[in-house]
Amino acid sequence: MATTSSSAVDSERRQSLSGANLRGGLRHQARGSIASIPGSPHTPQQQRQVLSPYTGTSSPGSPFRQEEDAVILEIGSRWLRAGFEGNSVQTCVVGFGTEEGRRVGDYRGWIRSNNGTATARNRSTYDVGTWSKNYELWTSDLRGFDIELFEDKIERAIREIYNKYLLTDAGSSRLVLVLPSIVPHPLLASLLSTIFRRWKYPSITLLPSTAMATVSAGLRSSLVVDIGWEETVVTAVYEYREIRSKRSTRAMKMMMREMGKMLTETAQEAEGSSTREKGDMVSVPFELCEEALIRLAWCEKSSQTSEDSEFMSAHSAPSTGSDGGNGDSYTRTLDSKVAVPLPVGSESNYTEIPFSRFSQPTESTLFGGPYETRDWDDEDMPLDILVYHFLLSLPPDLRGTCMSRIVFTGGGANIPGVRQRILDDVSALVEKNQWSVSRGKSMSRRKNRLYQQSGNGSSSTSNEDEPESTFREPPELEPNFIDEKMEMRRKDDRHVHGVLRQVDSLGPWAGASLLTSLKVKGLVEVEREKYIQHGLAGASRDFDLNPPERRSGHGPGAARSGGDRSSWTLGEWR
Repeated sequence: MATTSSSAVDSERRQSLSGANLRGGLRHQARGSIASIPGSPHTPQQQRQVLSPYTGTSSPGSPFRQEEDAVILEIGSRWLRAGFEGNSVQTCVVGFGTEEGRRVGDYRGWIRSNNGTATARNRSTYDVGTWSKNYELWTSDLRGFDIELFEDKIERAIREIYNKYLLTDAGSSRLVLVLPSIVPHPLLASLLSTIFRRWKYPSITLLPSTAMATVSAGLRSSLVVDIGWEETVVTAVYEYREIRSKRSTRAMKMMMREMGKMLTETAQEAEGSSTREKGDMVSVPFELCEEALIRLAWCEKSSQTSEDSEFMSAHSAPSTGSDGGNGDSYTRTLDSKVAVPLPVGSESNYTEIPFSRFSQPTESTLFGGPYETRDWDDEDMPLDILVYHFLLSLPPDLRGTCMSRIVFTGGGANIPGVRQRILDDVSALVEKNQWSVSRGKSMSRRKNRLYQQSGNGSSSTSNEDEPESTFREPPELEPNFIDEKMEMRRKDDRHVHGVLRQVDSLGPWAGASLLTSLKVKGLVEVEREKYIQHGLAGASRDFDLNPPERRSGHGPGAARSGGDRSSWTLGEWR
C-alpha cells in the first residue's frame, strides 16, 4: 500500500509540472503575439532604474549603500519634536497631557450631559500649583518628581513617533537628542537608560539646544534668549560654545497662570458672583487657557517717560492718542472685544472680553508690572533687565559680538511684540545707564560734578595757558589698503559689532538637522555598552574639550575619530 501511494503522488507531480510547462509556453506565445501587434501597449523590455533616498544610485545589495538618515529628537518640558536629518522642518510634534496619557477604554473626555454641554469638568476649580502638572514631561525641581512616570511617558512618546509618523523601526538608524544644557543628571540618566534598554541603539549623540539655535541662524556666536515653559534662559554662545548663562523664572508657565486668573475673574464678573476665587485657584480648564494664550496674547509697545524715576520707563502703558490715522486704528483695536467661551454658571457661554486685557498677563509676567527694581529677586528679574544685566556681565569684546546677534527661541518668543519690546527696553537702559555697573542718584550727581569740573578746567586752560597752535586740525593721512580693508569689513553685515540687533533662527531642531546632515561627529556620543556598564559615572571629567571633527577617513583627526573611543564626556551636561 505504501508503494502504491508513493507512485500515485509521483504521477500527480509529473502532471502538475507538465501543466505548468504547458501554461508557461502558452504565456510566452501570447506575449510574443501581443508584442508583434503594432501600436499595442506593452512594458519595455529594458530594466528600469529605481532610485531610493536610502540606497542612492547603487543596487540594494551594493557595499556602497549609504547609511540611513539619522532620527533627531528635540525633548522639551512639554513637547517632543522628531524628524529625519536634512529636513528643514520636523516631521511631528508630540505633546504630553491627559489626552496623550489616556488608557484603553477611558472615554471620560467624550462624556456629555443631557443638555449637550460638558460635564462638571468645566465648573470645577483647579489649584494653580498642580494645574499644569499633567501637561509637563519634566521639571528642573525634582523634589517629589516621579522618575518612573517620566520613563513611561518618554517611552510611549517615542513608540508613537516611530509607529505613527516616522514609519521606521526604532534602533535601525542613528539617534540624535537635542537637549538644554541645564537638564538634571537624574533625568538625563533616566532618559538614556530608557532608550538603551528598550531599543538597540548602538550610540546616542547629544547636542545642546542653544548652540543648535545659533547654527540654524547661520551664526557662530550669538546671545540666545530662550523664553521656555518653566524659565527663561539667556546664554552667550561664542564659536559654538556656551560661555555663560543666566535664567529667570518669568516664563510661559507663570504667564499661563496669570492668564488663567484673568479669565477666571472675567467669568465671575459675567456670572455676577460676589465671591472671588482665592489667589491660587482658577476655574478655567488648562486647554482653554492655553488656546487663549496662543491666539490672543500680545505685548504692548515701549514708551519713554522721565529719566529721573527709579522705575523703568519702558513699563508704562502705550500712548493711544489720536495722532493721525495710525493712532486711531490702534485705539480702535484696543477697544475691540473678543468672544471667548468661558464656564459661566452651569454652562459654557461666550463672554466678550476687551482685547486690551490680553496684554496684562504679558506685562505683569515677562516685564515685571508696576514694581520697582529693588522688589525683584536675582532669579525673578524681568526679561529686559535680565538681558541688560547679562550683557553687562560679559567682557567688552564678547558683549559687542553677542549684542549684535540676539536670537529668540522658545514658545514665548512667538507672542506678538515681545521681541521688539525687549530690544527697545534694553536700548533704553543702555542709553540711560550706559555700561556702568554702579548707578543711582549719588553716582549721577558725582558724574555731573566731574563733567562740570572737567569742562571748566579745559575752558580755562584753553583761554590762558594753551597756545593757539595746539588746537590746529591734524593733517589728513593718505589712504592705505589696511584702512580700506577695515572699512569694507565694517560695512559687511557679517561683522556687525556693538549694535543691538535681532537675528531670526529656524530653531534648535533645524540646526541639529543641518549639523547632522553634514556628518559632523558630535562632541558627546554615548555608546551603548559603556553606558550600560557604568552609566553617567563612566563619563570622563575632561574640561579641555576639543571641537567636533568631521567624519572622514583622511587627515590628522582620522586616527583619533575613526577608532573606538576609550572614554566619553558629557560636555555641556557635566
